[in-house]
Amino acid sequence: MVKFLGALFLALPLVAATVGCTRGEMRSYRGVTEGEIIRLSAPVAGNIASIDVSKGAAVTEGTRLFSMAGAEEISAHAQAARRLDEVERQKPSGHTAEQIDSLKAEVAETEWKLLLKSAAAPVDGVVTETLYAKGDWVPAGAPVLSILPVEKIKVSFEVPLSVAAHLQHGRGVTLLCAQCDGPVEATITYVAPLATPASAGDDSADLRYRVEARPVPSQAAMLKPGQAVTVNL
Repeated sequence: MVKFLGALFLALPLVAATVGCTRGEMRSYRGVTEGEIIRLSAPVAGNIASIDVSKGAAVTEGTRLFSMAGAEEISAHAQAARRLDEVERQKPSGHTAEQIDSLKAEVAETEWKLLLKSAAAPVDGVVTETLYAKGDWVPAGAPVLSILPVEKIKVSFEVPLSVAAHLQHGRGVTLLCAQCDGPVEATITYVAPLATPASAGDDSADLRYRVEARPVPSQAAMLKPGQAVTVNL
């Protein structure tokens, strides 16, 4: 019994050292932020009447970003919409169906012209760049600004096999970066089943596996593409 206890006590430091090493390996890794940029443009040429957002601004879906519509076009749409509203408020006997349909067509046409000369955010995201300023002439189809969708922001990093074997989809991690206001919470969404080609070799200890994590939507705007981050597991 004494010999067994002695052997157990001798084994404990070895076990502790092994656990400590594993935890040390899983502590932190260097990663980089990635994302898919959306470039927004207008299908017609014209002068920029307004840029409604600035670089670095967080926008929600539907936020107006820019417009090339002039005051006359905006006024024409407003007047047509007002006339249609007045007609629809009156008794049907006051106007013919053809007159009402004509007003509806006029409203639709003026609204379509405004839509052709403006853009709204298609998703929640961050404005990464604005390429033109108010008053600038923009060719048809030329990108006016770029947005990084929140749902497309992710951080990739590489870990050794001993760590990759313990990582699972849905595990929470913490991201740190010099430009961030504080820690960013993220969730692992992908662990590569195969080692990266660059790490392939005879020694399995040198193998590295790509891991991806996505920040929570409320903090995703703090990250920018190409940004270096520290991933704490």
